[in-house]
Amino acid sequence: MTRHSEAKFHTPRARSIREVVFGVNDGLVSITGIIVGVTASRMSSHQIIIAGLAAVMAAAISMGLGQYLATVAQNEYFLAERQREYREVAEIPQEERAEVEHIYRAQGFSNAEVEILTRHVTADPDRWVDFMMKEELGILLDSLDNPWTTSLVMAAAVVAGAIPPVLPYLLIPRASQAEAWAIVFAVIVAFGLGVLKAKVAKSSWWKSGVQFLLVTAAAVVVGFFGGRLLGALFG
Repeated sequence: MTRHSEAKFHTPRARSIREVVFGVNDGLVSITGIIVGVTASRMSSHQIIIAGLAAVMAAAISMGLGQYLATVAQNEYFLAERQREYREVAEIPQEERAEVEHIYRAQGFSNAEVEILTRHVTADPDRWVDFMMKEELGILLDSLDNPWTTSLVMAAAVVAGAIPPVLPYLLIPRASQAEAWAIVFAVIVAFGLGVLKAKVAKSSWWKSGVQFLLVTAAAVVVGFFGGRLLGALFG
């Protein structure tokens, strides 16, 4: 990996990996479970495809809208905190100044350095508020997520995750054979997704891959036995 590509993982835009991993995993796990379940209930291939595609559309819309609302709520909270900091800077400047001094002292600066740095920060209200947002609350307002972008990324990720378990049913006439390939594809993609997450998080690739694989395997098991049970009850 080049220095330039490594730097991308440290930018605010790289946070979209959160939506990608979560969305692909959700689409993969949920749709695999549904596909295996309806296959086990002995539906026809045509019915399985309809059920699978309907589940994909519902999951993509639900997760996308959910991500939109979550991002809007987060951004509103961050902006509300910024307005609160502005009020405190205007109404209780001495207390806010003391907080700035405390932060710099905790970072190991000397008293003389703390005085100089505090005077510089508190000389401008915008700079003062930005400092408090970052150092006190851990919020960077210049990197707020765009709700529409995150929602579209999430929806697209869900669809991408749903492709491996659905694709075999579109290509293979026999449902039993399609199910076997759907499980194989789902397991491979799940492990690969875990490896990707580990690469970004700088953690153990095999441990992360196995974790994602086990989650998908659990969905397959639950879907299979759930489908058999429902097929026996209502078939």
